[in-house]
Amino acid sequence: MQSTRIKDTASETFPSYRCFSLDACGGLRVIRQGSTLTASDERGNWMTVAAHANDLTEPRADSKLSTEDHTRLLSALLGFVFSMEPDCLAVHLSGEGWEPFIGGLCAIGGHFDAAGPSVRADMFWQAARLWSPTQAVPYPRHDVYDGRTFHPLRPPKPSGRVYARFIPWLGGELTLDVATLGDLPDVHRWMNQPRVNEFWQEAGDELRHRRYLEGMFADPHIIPLIARFEGRSFGYFEVYWAKEDLIGPFCAAGDYDRGCHVIIGEEACRGRAWFTAWLPSLLHFMFLDDPRTERIVQEPQADHHRQLRNLQRSGFSRTGTVELPNKRAAIVEISRRKFFSDRLWHPVDDERKTN
Repeated sequence: MQSTRIKDTASETFPSYRCFSLDACGGLRVIRQGSTLTASDERGNWMTVAAHANDLTEPRADSKLSTEDHTRLLSALLGFVFSMEPDCLAVHLSGEGWEPFIGGLCAIGGHFDAAGPSVRADMFWQAARLWSPTQAVPYPRHDVYDGRTFHPLRPPKPSGRVYARFIPWLGGELTLDVATLGDLPDVHRWMNQPRVNEFWQEAGDELRHRRYLEGMFADPHIIPLIARFEGRSFGYFEVYWAKEDLIGPFCAAGDYDRGCHVIIGEEACRGRAWFTAWLPSLLHFMFLDDPRTERIVQEPQADHHRQLRNLQRSGFSRTGTVELPNKRAAIVEISRRKFFSDRLWHPVDDERKTN
């Protein structure tokens, strides 16, 4: 396992750091002072550890904590480390005092070997309940025929918040919420922006966009989402099951492959720092939403070179070019294995590409 020293600083506080750990109770806060990490929640529960290289040691916690409380607070500390340290592959829980935490360790990617308990980054980031308060067991499979193809019956659509993640380099929380008609003014404004309409071709009056959203609400293979940062809306995403979508026959879509369409509506939320926050978060949500999803596909216009460069820099591979009814499209894809094993929830820089 790769050893990465957890950097020491005098004091770093992230009051907005959130993880919906197990019981969807938020308010988690992590403070780092030198080599000591402290997690606390809004109920006054707390836990401290010493951080050395890729080891956490000397755990101390409020004596009244339940197993779930222990797991929540440890999740916050691990989330802090894995969010701040792009090259950290695993964290060892070294020394004595970890017995109260063992019961919930498997739920957050715990691994046990001769060296003792540890948590691997790629497994931790697949513990869906840490980021998604609506996460449930996979929907039981039942195949249906929609007149064009057989595919699994899709679960009822969620509502409300489906994903939340603290973004260290932006200093706040990015969230995804299922869109409602209350989001119509934002969607209407964004759809009429020339740079959006160039690719979406959906400019029009508010009634047109109301009907558009109502169509998305009614379509069982699409979940329309609103992206927010610190509570402010900045984008509209459509997450779809690829097999039932227009792209399905062109990419040999599997039963649980997903895809997405994206609008970044707010000009202030464009650029690399934002792109490396919202795109990995959206991919993360799609992989977490159903553990059977092994691939995410997209179909950008074949001549949209900037978008293609950004996608390829983010881990997508271009696998072909096809003629769709509405455009000439490049087919790009990313696998679950690549996303998690390459830790693509972090921005990928040139140094990490060579490792």
